[in-house]
Amino acid sequence: MPKAEKIKINVKDRVEDNAIDLSLSELTEVPVREIASFKRVTILDLSNNKLMSLGKTFPTLTNITRLDLSRNQIKFLPEDFGNLRNLRHLDLYNNKLEHLPLSFGNLNKLSYLDLKGNPLTPALAKVVGLCLTAKECNTSARNTVKCLARMQEEVEKTKEKLQQEHDAQLEVLADVTNTEEAQKSKKAKKAKNKSKKTKSENASPKPNPNIKLTKSKVEGNSPSNASTKRKSSTALRTIFTFFMLLAINIFIIYVIMFKNPEIAEKLVEFIPHQYRDWILTKSEYFRLRVSDWIQVIRTPPGHN
Repeated sequence: MPKAEKIKINVKDRVEDNAIDLSLSELTEVPVREIASFKRVTILDLSNNKLMSLGKTFPTLTNITRLDLSRNQIKFLPEDFGNLRNLRHLDLYNNKLEHLPLSFGNLNKLSYLDLKGNPLTPALAKVVGLCLTAKECNTSARNTVKCLARMQEEVEKTKEKLQQEHDAQLEVLADVTNTEEAQKSKKAKKAKNKSKKTKSENASPKPNPNIKLTKSKVEGNSPSNASTKRKSSTALRTIFTFFMLLAINIFIIYVIMFKNPEIAEKLVEFIPHQYRDWILTKSEYFRLRVSDWIQVIRTPPGHN
Protein backbone atom coordinates (compact mmCIF):
# COMPACT_ATOMS: atom_id res chain seq x y z
CA MET A 1 0.00 0.00 0.00
CA PRO A 2 1.61 3.34 -1.02
CA LYS A 3 2.43 5.70 1.78
CA ALA A 4 0.21 8.76 1.94
CA GLU A 5 1.91 11.91 0.77
CA LYS A 6 2.59 14.35 3.58
CA ILE A 7 0.81 17.65 3.07
CA LYS A 8 2.87 20.70 3.90
CA ILE A 9 1.01 23.78 5.04
CA ASN A 10 1.99 27.10 6.50
CA VAL A 11 0.48 27.08 10.01
CA LYS A 12 1.23 30.74 10.46
CA ASP A 13 -1.22 31.59 7.70
CA ARG A 14 -3.96 29.71 9.58
CA VAL A 15 -3.54 31.54 12.88
CA GLU A 16 -6.19 34.10 13.84
CA ASP A 17 -6.09 35.61 17.32
CA ASN A 18 -5.96 32.61 19.73
CA ALA A 19 -7.18 30.02 17.20
CA ILE A 20 -5.64 27.88 14.49
CA ASP A 21 -7.92 26.54 11.77
CA LEU A 22 -6.40 23.54 9.95
CA SER A 23 -9.68 22.01 8.83
CA LEU A 24 -10.15 20.70 5.27
CA SER A 25 -6.38 20.53 4.76
CA GLU A 26 -6.00 16.86 3.77
CA LEU A 27 -3.71 16.38 6.78
CA THR A 28 -2.43 12.88 7.60
CA GLU A 29 -0.24 14.13 10.47
CA VAL A 30 -0.65 16.88 13.01
CA PRO A 31 2.09 19.57 12.77
CA VAL A 32 2.55 19.62 16.56
CA ARG A 33 5.85 21.50 16.55
CA GLU A 34 4.50 24.38 14.44
CA ILE A 35 1.31 24.61 16.52
CA ALA A 36 3.26 24.58 19.81
CA SER A 37 5.29 27.59 18.66
CA PHE A 38 2.18 29.76 19.07
CA LYS A 39 1.84 29.96 22.83
CA ARG A 40 -1.30 32.10 22.82
CA VAL A 41 -3.34 29.60 20.78
CA THR A 42 -6.05 27.83 22.83
CA ILE A 43 -8.46 26.79 20.03
CA LEU A 44 -7.47 24.17 17.47
CA ASP A 45 -9.64 22.98 14.57
CA LEU A 46 -8.40 19.79 12.83
CA SER A 47 -11.79 18.63 11.49
CA ASN A 48 -12.35 17.13 8.04
CA ASN A 49 -8.85 15.76 7.49
CA LYS A 50 -7.38 12.28 6.99
CA LEU A 51 -5.91 11.82 10.45
CA MET A 52 -5.65 8.23 11.71
CA SER A 53 -3.77 9.19 14.85
CA LEU A 54 -2.61 12.32 16.63
CA GLY A 55 1.00 11.35 17.26
CA LYS A 56 2.87 10.81 20.54
CA THR A 57 3.75 14.48 21.00
CA PHE A 58 0.22 15.82 20.63
CA PRO A 59 -0.49 15.83 24.43
CA THR A 60 2.24 18.48 24.81
CA LEU A 61 -0.23 21.08 23.51
CA THR A 62 -1.44 21.70 27.05
CA ASN A 63 -2.73 25.22 26.33
CA ILE A 64 -5.56 23.95 24.15
CA THR A 65 -9.03 24.44 25.68
CA ARG A 66 -11.18 23.73 22.62
CA LEU A 67 -10.35 20.89 20.19
CA ASP A 68 -12.27 19.82 17.12
CA LEU A 69 -11.22 16.43 15.65
CA SER A 70 -14.52 15.55 13.99
CA ARG A 71 -14.75 13.79 10.64
CA ASN A 72 -11.37 12.09 10.61
CA GLN A 73 -10.31 8.42 10.71
CA ILE A 74 -8.80 8.40 14.21
CA LYS A 75 -8.72 4.86 15.64
CA PHE A 76 -7.13 5.63 18.99
CA LEU A 77 -6.00 8.53 21.15
CA PRO A 78 -2.53 8.79 22.76
CA GLU A 79 -2.24 7.03 26.14
CA ASP A 80 -1.32 10.31 27.84
CA PHE A 81 -4.15 12.26 26.20
CA GLY A 82 -5.21 13.21 29.74
CA ASN A 83 -2.25 15.63 29.91
CA LEU A 84 -4.52 18.14 28.10
CA ARG A 85 -5.94 19.11 31.50
CA ASN A 86 -7.16 22.54 30.29
CA LEU A 87 -9.40 20.98 27.69
CA ARG A 88 -13.06 22.05 28.03
CA HIS A 89 -14.60 21.26 24.67
CA LEU A 90 -13.81 18.08 22.67
CA ASP A 91 -15.49 17.08 19.45
CA LEU A 92 -14.68 13.55 18.19
CA TYR A 93 -17.75 13.13 16.03
CA ASN A 94 -17.54 10.57 13.21
CA ASN A 95 -14.22 8.85 13.81
CA LYS A 96 -13.27 5.18 14.32
CA LEU A 97 -12.73 5.10 18.07
CA GLU A 98 -13.64 1.97 20.04
CA HIS A 99 -11.91 2.81 23.30
CA LEU A 100 -10.67 5.79 25.23
CA PRO A 101 -7.37 5.87 27.17
CA LEU A 102 -7.55 5.67 30.97
CA SER A 103 -5.84 9.05 31.22
CA PHE A 104 -9.06 10.50 29.82
CA GLY A 105 -10.20 10.50 33.44
CA ASN A 106 -7.74 13.38 34.13
CA LEU A 107 -9.76 15.85 31.99
CA ASN A 108 -11.54 17.32 35.00
CA LYS A 109 -12.38 20.60 33.19
CA LEU A 110 -14.07 18.89 30.25
CA SER A 111 -17.66 20.12 29.90
CA TYR A 112 -18.50 19.12 26.33
CA LEU A 113 -17.92 15.75 24.64
CA ASP A 114 -19.29 14.52 21.34
CA LEU A 115 -18.52 10.88 20.43
CA LYS A 116 -21.38 10.23 18.04
CA GLY A 117 -20.56 8.19 14.94
CA ASN A 118 -17.79 6.13 16.61
CA PRO A 119 -17.87 2.29 16.91
CA LEU A 120 -17.57 2.45 20.71
CA THR A 121 -17.77 -0.74 22.74
CA PRO A 122 -21.24 -1.31 24.25
CA ALA A 123 -20.02 -0.64 27.77
CA LEU A 124 -18.36 2.65 26.80
CA ALA A 125 -21.27 3.70 24.59
CA LYS A 126 -23.61 3.24 27.56
CA VAL A 127 -21.46 5.50 29.71
CA VAL A 128 -21.05 8.14 26.99
CA GLY A 129 -24.74 8.26 26.17
CA LEU A 130 -26.29 10.53 23.59
CA CYS A 131 -25.00 13.97 22.61
CA LEU A 132 -27.92 15.53 20.76
CA THR A 133 -28.07 18.69 22.80
CA ALA A 134 -25.54 20.82 24.61
CA LYS A 135 -26.84 19.50 27.95
CA GLU A 136 -26.47 15.88 26.87
CA CYS A 137 -22.95 16.59 25.63
CA ASN A 138 -22.16 18.13 29.01
CA THR A 139 -23.55 15.05 30.80
CA SER A 140 -21.60 12.81 28.45
CA ALA A 141 -18.37 14.65 29.32
CA ARG A 142 -18.94 14.41 33.08
CA ASN A 143 -19.95 10.72 33.03
CA THR A 144 -17.16 9.67 30.72
CA VAL A 145 -14.46 11.47 32.69
CA LYS A 146 -15.83 10.12 35.96
CA CYS A 147 -16.01 6.55 34.64
CA LEU A 148 -12.49 6.64 33.20
CA ALA A 149 -11.15 8.19 36.41
CA ARG A 150 -12.69 5.35 38.44
CA MET A 151 -11.30 2.75 36.04
CA GLN A 152 -7.90 4.41 36.22
CA GLU A 153 -7.96 4.29 40.01
CA GLU A 154 -8.90 0.60 40.01
CA VAL A 155 -6.15 -0.17 37.54
CA GLU A 156 -3.62 1.71 39.69
CA LYS A 157 -4.74 -0.23 42.77
CA THR A 158 -4.47 -3.49 40.85
CA LYS A 159 -1.00 -2.56 39.63
CA GLU A 160 0.04 -1.60 43.15
CA LYS A 161 -1.32 -4.86 44.53
CA LEU A 162 0.43 -6.87 41.83
CA GLN A 163 3.64 -4.95 42.51
CA GLN A 164 3.35 -5.69 46.22
CA GLU A 165 2.74 -9.37 45.52
CA HIS A 166 5.68 -9.36 43.14
CA ASP A 167 7.90 -7.70 45.76
CA ALA A 168 6.70 -10.19 48.38
CA GLN A 169 7.55 -13.07 46.06
CA LEU A 170 10.97 -11.57 45.44
CA GLU A 171 11.52 -11.22 49.21
CA VAL A 172 10.47 -14.83 49.78
CA LEU A 173 12.73 -15.94 46.94
CA ALA A 174 15.59 -13.88 48.39
CA ASP A 175 14.99 -15.38 51.86
CA VAL A 176 14.94 -18.90 50.40
CA THR A 177 18.10 -18.18 48.44
CA ASN A 178 19.83 -16.73 51.51
CA THR A 179 18.71 -19.70 53.61
CA GLU A 180 20.00 -22.16 51.03
CA GLU A 181 23.28 -20.29 50.77
CA ALA A 182 23.56 -20.19 54.57
CA GLN A 183 22.88 -23.93 54.78
CA LYS A 184 25.42 -24.63 52.03
CA SER A 185 27.96 -22.44 53.80
CA LYS A 186 27.23 -24.17 57.10
CA LYS A 187 27.57 -27.61 55.52
CA ALA A 188 30.80 -26.58 53.79
CA LYS A 189 32.20 -25.20 57.05
CA LYS A 190 31.15 -28.34 58.91
CA ALA A 191 32.75 -30.54 56.27
CA LYS A 192 35.92 -28.43 56.40
CA ASN A 193 36.09 -28.70 60.19
CA LYS A 194 35.46 -32.43 59.98
CA SER A 195 38.24 -32.79 57.41
CA LYS A 196 40.63 -30.82 59.63
CA LYS A 197 39.66 -32.95 62.63
CA THR A 198 40.21 -36.15 60.67
CA LYS A 199 43.62 -34.96 59.47
CA SER A 200 44.57 -33.99 63.03
CA GLU A 201 43.48 -37.37 64.37
CA ASN A 202 45.42 -39.17 61.65
CA ALA A 203 48.52 -37.07 62.30
CA SER A 204 48.56 -37.49 66.09
CA PRO A 205 49.37 -40.94 67.65
CA LYS A 206 46.41 -42.82 68.93
CA PRO A 207 46.39 -43.25 72.70
CA ASN A 208 46.92 -46.77 74.03
CA PRO A 209 43.85 -47.79 76.04
CA ASN A 210 45.92 -50.19 78.11
CA ILE A 211 48.29 -47.41 79.10
CA LYS A 212 45.35 -45.16 79.90
CA LEU A 213 43.76 -47.91 81.97
CA THR A 214 47.00 -48.59 83.81
CA LYS A 215 47.50 -44.88 84.40
CA SER A 216 43.97 -44.59 85.68
CA LYS A 217 44.49 -47.49 88.05
CA VAL A 218 47.78 -46.07 89.25
CA GLU A 219 46.25 -42.62 89.75
CA GLY A 220 43.18 -44.09 91.41
CA ASN A 221 45.21 -46.18 93.88
CA SER A 222 48.18 -43.85 94.34
CA PRO A 223 47.65 -43.13 98.11
CA SER A 224 47.39 -46.81 99.12
CA ASN A 225 50.22 -47.81 96.78
CA ALA A 226 52.47 -45.16 98.30
CA SER A 227 51.65 -46.41 101.80
CA THR A 228 52.28 -50.01 100.77
CA LYS A 229 55.55 -49.05 99.16
CA ARG A 230 56.66 -47.23 102.29
CA LYS A 231 55.81 -50.25 104.47
CA SER A 232 57.56 -52.65 102.08
CA SER A 233 60.63 -50.42 101.99
CA THR A 234 60.76 -50.28 105.81
CA ALA A 235 60.39 -54.07 106.07
CA LEU A 236 63.13 -54.62 103.49
CA ARG A 237 65.47 -52.25 105.29
CA THR A 238 64.78 -54.01 108.59
CA ILE A 239 65.40 -57.45 107.12
CA PHE A 240 68.53 -56.21 105.33
CA THR A 241 69.84 -54.65 108.57
CA PHE A 242 69.08 -57.84 110.46
CA PHE A 243 70.93 -60.05 108.06
CA MET A 244 73.84 -57.63 107.84
CA LEU A 245 74.16 -57.63 111.63
CA LEU A 246 73.79 -61.36 111.68
CA ALA A 247 76.50 -61.80 109.09
CA ILE A 248 78.80 -59.43 110.96
CA ASN A 249 78.22 -61.15 114.28
CA ILE A 250 78.70 -64.58 112.80
CA PHE A 251 81.92 -63.39 111.20
CA ILE A 252 83.10 -61.89 114.47
CA ILE A 253 82.15 -65.01 116.37
CA TYR A 254 83.78 -67.24 113.80
CA VAL A 255 87.02 -65.24 113.69
CA ILE A 256 87.42 -64.06 117.25
CA MET A 257 85.57 -66.50 119.49
CA PHE A 258 88.12 -69.20 119.03
CA LYS A 259 91.08 -66.80 119.44
CA ASN A 260 90.01 -64.31 122.10
CA PRO A 261 86.65 -64.88 123.82
CA GLU A 262 87.07 -61.65 125.81
CA ILE A 263 87.01 -59.52 122.72
CA ALA A 264 83.96 -61.47 121.54
CA GLU A 265 82.15 -60.72 124.74
CA LYS A 266 82.91 -57.00 124.37
CA LEU A 267 81.68 -57.01 120.81
CA VAL A 268 78.44 -58.69 121.86
CA GLU A 269 77.68 -55.65 124.02
CA PHE A 270 77.36 -53.52 120.82
CA ILE A 271 74.67 -55.80 119.34
CA PRO A 272 71.15 -54.33 119.72
CA HIS A 273 69.29 -55.71 122.69
CA GLN A 274 66.38 -57.09 120.66
CA TYR A 275 68.74 -59.26 118.62
CA ARG A 276 71.34 -60.10 121.27
CA ASP A 277 69.80 -63.22 122.82
CA TRP A 278 68.87 -64.67 119.52
CA ILE A 279 72.33 -64.01 118.08
CA LEU A 280 74.07 -65.44 121.14
CA THR A 281 72.00 -68.57 121.02
CA LYS A 282 72.63 -69.05 117.38
CA SER A 283 76.29 -68.14 117.80
CA GLU A 284 76.75 -70.73 120.49
CA TYR A 285 75.08 -73.33 118.39
CA PHE A 286 77.22 -72.27 115.46
CA ARG A 287 80.37 -72.36 117.59
CA LEU A 288 79.66 -75.88 118.73
CA ARG A 289 78.99 -76.99 115.21
CA VAL A 290 82.15 -75.38 113.93
CA SER A 291 84.15 -76.93 116.74
CA ASP A 292 82.77 -80.30 115.85
CA TRP A 293 83.65 -79.74 112.19
CA ILE A 294 87.20 -78.70 113.07
CA GLN A 295 87.68 -81.65 115.33
CA VAL A 296 86.43 -83.95 112.65
CA ILE A 297 88.75 -82.40 110.14
CA ARG A 298 91.77 -82.53 112.44
CA THR A 299 91.12 -86.13 113.50
CA PRO A 300 93.00 -88.48 111.18
CA PRO A 301 91.02 -91.27 109.65
CA GLY A 302 90.94 -94.47 111.69
CA HIS A 303 91.10 -92.75 115.16
CA ASN A 304 87.42 -92.79 115.89
